[in-house]
Amino acid sequence: MCFTIEIHLTRRAIEKRFPVDASALYDFDFNYFYRAFDHPLLPVVTQEEPERVQLMEWGLIPAWAGNKDQAGKIRKGTFNARAESLSEKPSFRGPFRKGRCWIIAHGFFEWQQQVQGKIPWYIRLKNDEPFVFAGLYDRWRDPDDGTVLPTCSIITTRANPLLEKIHNTRKRMPVILRGDTESEWIGSDLSPERSGQLFLPFPEDQLHAHPVSKKLIRAETSPGDPEIIRPFDHTSPGKLF
Repeated sequence: MCFTIEIHLTRRAIEKRFPVDASALYDFDFNYFYRAFDHPLLPVVTQEEPERVQLMEWGLIPAWAGNKDQAGKIRKGTFNARAESLSEKPSFRGPFRKGRCWIIAHGFFEWQQQVQGKIPWYIRLKNDEPFVFAGLYDRWRDPDDGTVLPTCSIITTRANPLLEKIHNTRKRMPVILRGDTESEWIGSDLSPERSGQLFLPFPEDQLHAHPVSKKLIRAETSPGDPEIIRPFDHTSPGKLF
């Protein structure tokens, strides 16, 4: 699964890489990690407004959720959306048709089970450029005060060989869109059959990965600490890479 991502970028880097207006990120904190369980705001480009970046909370709440209690319970299970069942799950069925989005990032973290416990790994593109996760979004209106809350979810698929070794318990990975499929994902005429082809695991030869410190899970660790993404030697006798 994918519950921690990295977006240490700049507005200029995003606008250079993608054809979008990133002015909504003027006050955005570009940090080294964002945990899904904190419901952070993420930079999103939607199917309905593909020309600009918006901010949405991580953890999708479907528009049909009736009240805050129901909304809160649902979003505990919507940080990720399994590619294989998007058309079946009530929370994702509508967004899959008309709420597809990019979620802009620079890296993500997964945990590897080893004899001495779990070790975090940091993964990014080898070319070190920003990329987009395939995502879903929806807008939920709070019936108590009418506030509209935009929320999103990252789609996951089966792991490629590299992520099978790292995420060796669940063997999943987020869907990273290739450059030639990005616009297709948020286009209006994408068929369910074609979308399945976009969910293929990202090529392992285009990814870089290394283990990082367990500081990642400490409550006192600052999201702005660059040590979070630096290689860390866990002195494992069975090192994979």
